[in-house]
Amino acid sequence: MNLRDHEGDIKDLLKDLILFIVEPVYVDNVARWCEENGYEEPDKENPIKLIVDEERGSKLVISEQVPDSVIDDRIKEMGVRASLQDVATDREAMLNSEKKKVAYLLLHEYASNLPENEEDELLMDNWAFDKMKTQGYFKE
Repeated sequence: MNLRDHEGDIKDLLKDLILFIVEPVYVDNVARWCEENGYEEPDKENPIKLIVDEERGSKLVISEQVPDSVIDDRIKEMGVRASLQDVATDREAMLNSEKKKVAYLLLHEYASNLPENEEDELLMDNWAFDKMKTQGYFKE
């Protein structure tokens, strides 16, 4: 998937999150960009990284081209986590468009920077889905 094709959707989400001052930076590989610029990123396939840096400025680093398999794997992992709390709701099926997948990836990354999520992936997923619900993503 080409994430740059969703630049308008990404900028709209940034406005909703009051991150309009954060300019997206499109790169070939997020982990490589982080390494070259002195930021830690252990996930070599991470498609989106929000860097909050008061000294050097915050950035949203986005891999321009992400293999569908990487996105599919992340959504499957989210589905497994979701099934631990609710087997009746199929969150994977809810992400039935590229726009929704991009929103989930961005919101999950944003949620990873919130202290209340305590590095808990399921809490990050829940936060992302709650935000998507309030933004009307599941009315489509």
